[in-house]
Amino acid sequence: MSLLDANRHLRPGRARVKLPILVYHKIDRIPPGSRYPRNYVTPEQFDAQLAFLQRAGYRSVSFADYLAHRDGGARLPRRPIIITFDDGYRSNRTIAQPILEKHGCTATIFLVAGYVGKTNAWDPDELQEPLLDAGEVRAMQAAGIEFGSHTCTHAPLTRLAPADALAELQSSREQLGALLGRPITVLGYPYGDYNRETLRLARDAGYQAAVVVRRRMNTHATDLLELRRIPVTCLTSPGRFAWDLFRLRWFHGS
Repeated sequence: MSLLDANRHLRPGRARVKLPILVYHKIDRIPPGSRYPRNYVTPEQFDAQLAFLQRAGYRSVSFADYLAHRDGGARLPRRPIIITFDDGYRSNRTIAQPILEKHGCTATIFLVAGYVGKTNAWDPDELQEPLLDAGEVRAMQAAGIEFGSHTCTHAPLTRLAPADALAELQSSREQLGALLGRPITVLGYPYGDYNRETLRLARDAGYQAAVVVRRRMNTHATDLLELRRIPVTCLTSPGRFAWDLFRLRWFHGS
């Protein structure tokens, strides 16, 4: 089902919406020698997870949809969900995108602006894998995939001097904005690394929203610069995947 079709079943009431955001890295087989195998989810796992979301009534939305909802109460599907990927690996296009399309889903990919078309050189001890290049990014955008910033070099922002952290945030917005032909409004903090100063710098750099890694839902009360994401790894069983979404919908304070 497309987002347009899903919109026929919308409901008002922004205070009532609980939004889960999922975070993935790579949809692919786990290669021998990987230092971080949890960053992988197999194609079969991903396909089963999206099939579950469809059966459970979830409909994927973009951050643009959610920001419009938070800004003026624009309607969302009854059970919205945002699917995200960090880093921008080429497998997001070759493997993940066809599975997303099969289930009528969209996604948001957080790109490392300085490494578009290169490899994950910010982590030299990990296997080096190709990242999306400029042409692939534009083609995916034309197909409905949304993009955000994962900074310029994937640096842990809290370990940088404020001026350097601000430069990371501003430069990535500028580079990706030029690549995509539209403003970049959403940030993924590298390594989930942030603090109060980082939030201020992200706001000063012009971001409207940013995401962290925390196993919680988002409500109208959630700070837009601290939107929570539920991590999904190769160890996430079907039962855990379903239980997280069920439990968190009823968890007080989520």
